[in-house]
Amino acid sequence: MAAAFAAAIAAGKQAFDAGVLEPRDMAVPSTPVIGKAVFT
Repeated sequence: MAAAFAAAIAAGKQAFDAGVLEPRDMAVPSTPVIGKAVFT
């Protein structure tokens, strides 16, 4: 369990060091949408 907490602390530190994303005027998908199935 201690290893899990250590990994969580390391992940939090990496996220903090990465910083925030720059603001954008439009949404941009993080994955390509071409060729993906659309379920409506």
